[in-house]
Amino acid sequence: MWAVSEDSHHILHTRLENLWSFLQSKSDLINAHLVDFFTEDTWDRLVPKNLQDELLSLSDSDLSSLPSSTTLQRKRSQATETEDDKEEHKHTLLLNESTDLDSSIGNENFCGKCECEKSQSSLEEFRKEAQQFVLSNSGICASLDEVWRTLGVDTKDEDKQRFVKEHMCVKKSHEVEVLSDVVTRLCQVCQVDQVIDIGSGKGYLSECLYLQHGLTVLGVDASDSNTHGAKKRSQLLERQWTALVNRPRTSADKECINVSEPIREAVAKKGESEVAGKESCSTEHIGEATQQEVSRETTTQKQTRCSKSKDRVSSKQGSFTPTTAYINPDTDLADLVGVSNSDETLADLRLLLTGLHTCGDLSPTMLRLFVTCPQATVLCSVGCCYNLLTEVEEPGAEKEKYGFPLSQLLQTKSVHLGRTARMLSCQAVERISREGRLPAMSLFYRAVLQVIVRDKFGHIDNNKTVGKVAAKSKGFVDYVRRALRRLQLEHADLSDEEINRYFEQYQGKLRHLHAFIQLRACLAPCIEAFILLDRLCFVHEQIGVSHAALVHVFDPVISPRCYALVAIKNDCNIVTSQGNV
Repeated sequence: MWAVSEDSHHILHTRLENLWSFLQSKSDLINAHLVDFFTEDTWDRLVPKNLQDELLSLSDSDLSSLPSSTTLQRKRSQATETEDDKEEHKHTLLLNESTDLDSSIGNENFCGKCECEKSQSSLEEFRKEAQQFVLSNSGICASLDEVWRTLGVDTKDEDKQRFVKEHMCVKKSHEVEVLSDVVTRLCQVCQVDQVIDIGSGKGYLSECLYLQHGLTVLGVDASDSNTHGAKKRSQLLERQWTALVNRPRTSADKECINVSEPIREAVAKKGESEVAGKESCSTEHIGEATQQEVSRETTTQKQTRCSKSKDRVSSKQGSFTPTTAYINPDTDLADLVGVSNSDETLADLRLLLTGLHTCGDLSPTMLRLFVTCPQATVLCSVGCCYNLLTEVEEPGAEKEKYGFPLSQLLQTKSVHLGRTARMLSCQAVERISREGRLPAMSLFYRAVLQVIVRDKFGHIDNNKTVGKVAAKSKGFVDYVRRALRRLQLEHADLSDEEINRYFEQYQGKLRHLHAFIQLRACLAPCIEAFILLDRLCFVHEQIGVSHAALVHVFDPVISPRCYALVAIKNDCNIVTSQGNV
């Protein structure tokens, strides 16, 4: 679902309403606090007996993969499922999305066979009910192939160039490589003049867009230390790119043959100026440019803009300007890039807003800016840290600036998730499944500590937290001592032997805690889907947006927050290899 239409509105509204009904039906499980697992008898209170037995019978491998979208179901069904079954299952999923989605709640008959449904276990039914709301199974998201096909982007000769990775971990390298390619293609077909990287941090994405793809990028971050670090890192990478681009001139370095032409030209010019003994126009200079300098650069670029966006992107050197600024829904983006209201180029200025894992309310802020700023014509946003979102009913949430919900649909329903649910939505279920690991022992430590606090102190101040003391502890006794000091409760008369007795008393229920955590984690992707679909619905509700979709861009094992919200406005002149669209 990529084009904005009345049908897309209906599908999104129906999906959100059904998903909210489902989440409300599981609210007790979603909002359970793990620290109270033993003190409130959570296992027997919230998990039905038939589910208890099934969960405890699972192997460690099956239990760790339980929240994954397909692993356990595939293991149990692949021995008997025929190809016809698979095709029918796929057809039914698509049919449900395009017709009567209301019937999906309370009806888990996905395969269309009553005999199959009756034979399913309670655990499989629970998982199947949850899995119908996972984004990958929703039928709503668009693939990158669909986006490029719709925009007329030719991907046959896709450039496989690599950005300098020495200063990035595997996760960051994967994210930067993929998202920079997506942003660059959008800039090409939508005739974008400048990219604004919101929440740019240390400038990883911005640097790649500039150095590898030759784009003009303004990196905006609220932290001055991040901006300073981005400037210093930019200088280092500029030198590395000089060496990298020059390396193909020797016969020994064939691995660098794919360096992009814009960078080859830019660094070659830089080298010539250095030989002549002149100061090069390096990223160091660009990074410290004033807003007036940015304005002059932008005006010049606008005057020399080519009619075809691909020519424009590949013919200019580009730049990266890190700057410190606090972004809010009222920020003047044109002024931020150095174009004033009196500038003749303002009406023609086209901006792409992007952000790689913008935390908490910054993603909703970006969406609001995209809607209200006339110059913002393209959006490519990947959010994260849903636990840091503000909600309208929570203290500190500013009217019309809170992070959730955004859509008019959910606002009229007074939807509220709460921090516990948002924390759950941040689970990396696919990574946990792939690694085959069970929850950390620190969660068990904390739940048993709560029993000690209840028995010895009667009450705990919820405003005080234990923090991450388990990693520093030599064992459970040491953990309890450290934790009680954090809680300012260390005055109790507790011997090591008594603390160990608590541990031994509940050790036999460790498996119960693990099973409960994994069962609850099955709902994590559903909550994330609810948050992201709310954002997509918000964009679809706006006048002037022609295309908007959630696009799966990252490997969820490497980068769990793997969906980008991509949107394009109506007045964006799309240019393809065949001409204007």
